[in-house]
Amino acid sequence: MTDSDHTALQELFTDLVTINAPSGAEEPVADFIRQRLDGLPVRITEDDAGEKVDSNSGNLICEFGDGGELVLLAHMDTASPTEGLEPQVLEDRITSAGNTILGADNRAGVAVLITALEQASQAPEQYLDFTVVFTVREEGGLEGSKCLSLSPRIKMGYAFDSSLRPGNFIADTYGAQRFTVKVRGRAAHSAINPEHGIHAIHVAASAMSRIPMGRVQEELLVNIGTVVGGSAVNIVPAEVEARGEVRGIHPDQVDAQIRGIEKEFQTAADDEGAEVDFQAKWDFEPYHIDPGEDAYQRLAAAIQGAGLEPVPCTTAGGSDANSLNSKGIRAMNVGIGAQKCHSNEEFILIEDLLAAQRIALQLLKK
Repeated sequence: MTDSDHTALQELFTDLVTINAPSGAEEPVADFIRQRLDGLPVRITEDDAGEKVDSNSGNLICEFGDGGELVLLAHMDTASPTEGLEPQVLEDRITSAGNTILGADNRAGVAVLITALEQASQAPEQYLDFTVVFTVREEGGLEGSKCLSLSPRIKMGYAFDSSLRPGNFIADTYGAQRFTVKVRGRAAHSAINPEHGIHAIHVAASAMSRIPMGRVQEELLVNIGTVVGGSAVNIVPAEVEARGEVRGIHPDQVDAQIRGIEKEFQTAADDEGAEVDFQAKWDFEPYHIDPGEDAYQRLAAAIQGAGLEPVPCTTAGGSDANSLNSKGIRAMNVGIGAQKCHSNEEFILIEDLLAAQRIALQLLKK
């Protein structure tokens, strides 16, 4: 890429981050992408994910050539609103003015992949046929990519979404199961006849006191993040709801921990005559990509071709790459260097934005 290409990428990124489009409101970004790619030899379709996950846009599927065997992904939503964002281009980095997040997670990925489609369109003889997907509702649940249906030709994928710096990539992830437990007791006046009540919050607290929290094993994490219940200070609470998650690399360990949590709530409820409704489901499943696999080797070669050292990493977080692996597409999350994500201190180094672009182009070259 030339200096003018570098400037264009930087300007594209700053244009994108000024678009306010948090989860469920991605349509302005989708419209921007369509307008930017208008006139290029790229076939753009929008799927029905928006209807399924309550967004005003579906996933945008952009096919170059026949769509090929590779898919690159970035998500259009930000973790929180960015209304009034003022990007600050400093000597070595881009930040917000400090009043909002920057939204480099994941507008950096969006900028990189728009530019990849533009570069390939200018010199199609140099690039493979490939697919780019811009997803919705990635933040908080990977909802858009869970609904994504791709051509059976697609064999491997790369999400340009990791906060690690370019050169690093996610070869192993934890998976996460979320659970919701409702404890139903019986209301009573806490001053007149408390003995007639069944204290739902006390039941839940008894169960939670016996459930280990935090890093319960080296590769197993447990957290109960919200507890909501009761109606007034003079009423024995009839119902309480707790929500939490278990994350781990090994699905059998996660399943066992979930069963143990359910058992503790049921035991506590039985002891006091309460009822329990316990529901759990996989939020995202873990993945492991072996160094001998084609997807791993292609990414490692692309990183080297971009002048960097490939570094495989493990994370407890999820990305659209987890969704692809659950669909049988071998995929990894690629470091793009959006640092201090989800905070007003978020920034991206300009050199990292450019390096992520080099990696994308190396992945796609013939």
